[in-house]
Amino acid sequence: MDKPVTYYQSEETSAMEEKLTESIGNVEIRQFSSGPRLREKAKKKTGQFQQYLAAVVVCLMAFILGTVIGWTAPVLLTLQSDESPVGKMTDEETSWLGSQMFLGGIVGTLFWGRIADGFGRKAAGYSVAAIFILGWGLIIVATKSALLYVARFLSGLSGSGALILCPLYVSEIAQDSIRGALGSCTILFMNGGIVTAYVVGAATDFTVFTAVCLAVPILFAVLFFFLPETPSYLFGKGWADEAEASLLWFRGGDHDSVQDEMGKFSRNGKTRENTTYRMLVADRGRRRAMVIGLGLFTWQQFCGILALLTFTTTIFAASGSSLGASKATITVGLFQLFGSCVSSVIVDRSGRRILLLISYTFMGVSLSLLSLYFYALSVKFDVSRFNWLPVICLSVHVVAYALGAGPVPYVVMSDTLAPEIRGLATSVIILWGMIFSFMSVQIFPFLVTTIGSHGSFLFFAGFCFVGVVFTWALVPETKGVPLEQVLARLNRKPAIRTSVEV
Repeated sequence: MDKPVTYYQSEETSAMEEKLTESIGNVEIRQFSSGPRLREKAKKKTGQFQQYLAAVVVCLMAFILGTVIGWTAPVLLTLQSDESPVGKMTDEETSWLGSQMFLGGIVGTLFWGRIADGFGRKAAGYSVAAIFILGWGLIIVATKSALLYVARFLSGLSGSGALILCPLYVSEIAQDSIRGALGSCTILFMNGGIVTAYVVGAATDFTVFTAVCLAVPILFAVLFFFLPETPSYLFGKGWADEAEASLLWFRGGDHDSVQDEMGKFSRNGKTRENTTYRMLVADRGRRRAMVIGLGLFTWQQFCGILALLTFTTTIFAASGSSLGASKATITVGLFQLFGSCVSSVIVDRSGRRILLLISYTFMGVSLSLLSLYFYALSVKFDVSRFNWLPVICLSVHVVAYALGAGPVPYVVMSDTLAPEIRGLATSVIILWGMIFSFMSVQIFPFLVTTIGSHGSFLFFAGFCFVGVVFTWALVPETKGVPLEQVLARLNRKPAIRTSVEV
């Protein structure tokens, strides 16, 4: 008997799935149709190159902030030597370099959100770049320590703008399928900037190092010129045609995808009014989003990361390592960068909650073990057999932080804030985080003096375990969930479904 002949009849030439099979004699006819699920899967990759490119350019602001943070460590010895361009500085004077940056950051959070909402994300980005350039320029020409303080204040001012604008811009251009990966770029690029500062600072002199740092915001300003304004901002201002043109660029010219998203803009709200603080808590969903954001940024700063970074040299010395201070800080920076890279790759696969839960758990355990080690050291217990433990704890904690507690709060913040309040709400949450960051820096020496280093580590371990409970109880999973559905869940309302799967 002859083998049946098979013919394939398709309704479309795109991705296909089997729909019907029938046989007529020895001829088997299979009819195919492209189902909604496969069409939707094919659309997911539309325009992703433009979105990744835009995220890389925008997150150069976070990279610049990383160089601002990392600049101090390599130049500290120079500033405290006779070769200092501003005269030999004391320990107290150099400590103000960090304080001025924090102070500038706190002041900046009071207005960057309003600038972004009032004048646009692009205008705010150019302003951030201009202040970064001014800050680095002042450091190059500084001959007095007072000018260094002004420059560091300006760098902190623009740095807070970077922390607000990076997640804000990225969240408004990203498709749901890659929202987490792009959202985690803020911390990834900031850690990259820190490591770059450590390496370049160790290999060059004061002037060349600062000049390299100055070149990055200039590069950002040039590249940022070629990016469009975010479609969400344009639509909120009533400029629907401009919003559609922006979406077409970010979606690679896919008109169907653009029309779907323009429809979502229309359903989610009309033109945007001036945002007020009252609007941040106007309904249940917004209140929950603010509580989640403020909580995650509290645990981010009180998870002990600054305490461990302060003790880096001590921990390496306690383990018998021969690494100097410079190599130790570079090693820790590489650990952070590694964790950030892993997080950006898996955050859209594993989900936000699981990364946070793993991160807080491992940080809490590593700090508890480190506390036990330093307690044994304080009571003269022989810990020579466990000299490897501090470095292991440090490595685990830094990687765990970079995996979840560091980047994921930015992703969750972008996932849960309504577009009409996102600018101001982001400013408030970043301000909250900076205040707690400043508090953790100031409180750590007091804790070490009062309850010892072991008690300090245990104190921060407690915050990590509270973070586990907070995440489990309050933080929703937003992986791949459209914003309108996330907002509906926060409000405990049924979500509007915009697509049908078969």
